[in-house]
Amino acid sequence: MSQDRRRLFADQNPFSTAAIKPGAIAFRFGGDTGVASLVATLQQNNWRGEIVGPHGSGKSTLLRTLLPEIEAAGRTVCGYIAKPNEKQLPMSAAEQATWHESTLVVIEGYELLNRRQQKSLDRACRDAGAGLLITCHQPQGLPTLFQTAITAELALSLVEHLLPPDCDFISAADVRASFSRHGQNLRELLFEMYDLYERRRPR
Repeated sequence: MSQDRRRLFADQNPFSTAAIKPGAIAFRFGGDTGVASLVATLQQNNWRGEIVGPHGSGKSTLLRTLLPEIEAAGRTVCGYIAKPNEKQLPMSAAEQATWHESTLVVIEGYELLNRRQQKSLDRACRDAGAGLLITCHQPQGLPTLFQTAITAELALSLVEHLLPPDCDFISAADVRASFSRHGQNLRELLFEMYDLYERRRPR
């Protein structure tokens, strides 16, 4: 491998965690849907809604794309992430006491909460006049704001966006084969692209 060719590719892998974490890449909408229209819909629904989609399909990325516009609309965002095997959200009664009519409570992984926790959270939001926006894999009863989905074409477009312009050692066929293995889970596809890049890049 020539020294000139090695210089074309930096040591930083374009599929590193920093490059693909939620918020690093803006969510890609299709059709007439966009940030402004979704925030307007959320407002019309009294700031209550859910972003629904399979694991790794861009829910967190969409959420982070929406947040600046939500805050610009005058909402104070209080965000929490539900995690497996944790009995409760990392929030205190003192935090809940600060919620008010301009607060938007955002919960990622809402379905990990049990029914009692969900009802308690919903009641706390209603008592404070706060909105509630969640991400989930299956509908949870709030108005559906957006349903995320990954296609092979979208996956290919994102990979091409991340790759250096002169990269010729990851092909469209590689991406499509990975998509067939991982389907809607774009996160796993990008992890596989990381490994493939590391194995094939000039050294």
